[in-house]
Amino acid sequence: MLVTVLGAVREPAVLEIGLGTPLRDILELAGGPAGPLQAVLLGGYFGSWARAEEAAGLPFSAAGLAGAGAAPGAGLIGALPADACGLAETARVVRYLADSSAGQCGPCLFGLDAVAGQVEQLARGEHGRLPLLRRWLSQVDGRGACSHPDGAVRLVRRALRVFASELDQHHRGWCRGTAPGPVLPVPRRDR
Repeated sequence: MLVTVLGAVREPAVLEIGLGTPLRDILELAGGPAGPLQAVLLGGYFGSWARAEEAAGLPFSAAGLAGAGAAPGAGLIGALPADACGLAETARVVRYLADSSAGQCGPCLFGLDAVAGQVEQLARGEHGRLPLLRRWLSQVDGRGACSHPDGAVRLVRRALRVFASELDQHHRGWCRGTAPGPVLPVPRRDR
């Protein structure tokens, strides 16, 4: 199986691995973490965040990642360093997904843009609309003409769990993110 390992690893790479290879071994094949990790994005931008320490020993397979609420998906592993803001990274990815939709149905046209806006607000510390975001996630999930909105919803739901402590910190005006810029590559999209 081919996997792409990027983010806070010493040698980002596309690697051929055996299905079921433990995540920590895959990260080592990419030169190892560039520093302490707080989370990993498993399966791509439609995937799921998992806490790094909980995911390290998991086999990279559907069955192995299921307990972490993840799947191999597109075979992407994004390593998030301890000094990065998981909410800000999620907001960038969700905005990209919203802007990349075909805009052919309501969940993509209206739902993803609204969800992306709420995640961006959370990343800026505006905590008061979290119940609204959770409602919108339920309204968008499973209602699109394709699975594009479902993947974005899955990513946001896992981010809200994995980065719950960051949500509280942002609400109090503090962010753990001191990394010098974004971690995950997200193409710029001109509107």
